[in-house]
Amino acid sequence: MKPKVLINYTILCLIWGTTWIVLKKSLMEGTPPFFGAGFRFFFAGLILWAIILYKKERPSFAILPLKLYVQFGFLNLTVCYGLTYWATQFIYSSLSSIIWAGFPICVTILSYFMLPNEVLTKKRLFSLFLGTLGAFFILKEGMKFEGDSVVFGITIVMIAVVIASYPSVYLKKHSDVLTSLHLNAVSQLMAGIILLSISYFVESDQAMIWSQFNIFALLYLTIPGSLIAWFIYIWLFSHISMSQISYIAFFPPLLASILGWTILDETLSLIAIFGGSLVILGAVLVNLNE
Repeated sequence: MKPKVLINYTILCLIWGTTWIVLKKSLMEGTPPFFGAGFRFFFAGLILWAIILYKKERPSFAILPLKLYVQFGFLNLTVCYGLTYWATQFIYSSLSSIIWAGFPICVTILSYFMLPNEVLTKKRLFSLFLGTLGAFFILKEGMKFEGDSVVFGITIVMIAVVIASYPSVYLKKHSDVLTSLHLNAVSQLMAGIILLSISYFVESDQAMIWSQFNIFALLYLTIPGSLIAWFIYIWLFSHISMSQISYIAFFPPLLASILGWTILDETLSLIAIFGGSLVILGAVLVNLNE
């Protein structure tokens, strides 16, 4: 991996590793989930569009780029982030991040069907088995956690992980069709508008608490968390393999778990830790020696 790629790769992992605890704490302090998700993407999208207008490089709205905008903006950002935000109200931030570590496994399986050069080896099948087994342990243990919606929250995040894999693989297949700037500008603004519209209708009874931390959280999740992180993420599609890209899901859960434990006193049971370890191990094995 070239130094420039490695630096950006590291920055992305650090940002996404810290966003989980910022997200969870902001929800705890009164940020409505759909409003929080919509705010970050809407304003990140506006900033990106300002850059586009300044550079006078209009994005293409041909059929294929339009498909990428819609798939990434609606499926990945609107649906998956909306679901994750909502579900994280009920579960630990570390648990959400660990579940998202299963993303590389979902991507690998889907890549086999969508990308001609991807092969489903015995090692990858074993990784799928480990990840599935780990998810089972997490879900089973979730039944013992406090709160009636914990299992439902865990299930929702798992669904979000599966859904997110499709637009990512499809984007890798057509990564040369459009730039990172254009994809992020269109899809993030789209997601922001949709999520804020959803918030207007379903969160009208939830007043936003404009505490100092919530203001910081919105800014942090908008600038580093959305603007910078997603720009780097899409940029990486043209510089490294799909397997290396999906490997990003391995590092943030480790950092998120440490921060959740030290700052929010999030304590997972041994079974949940074991299940999470299986998911992360599956994510490691599926990319080993790629």
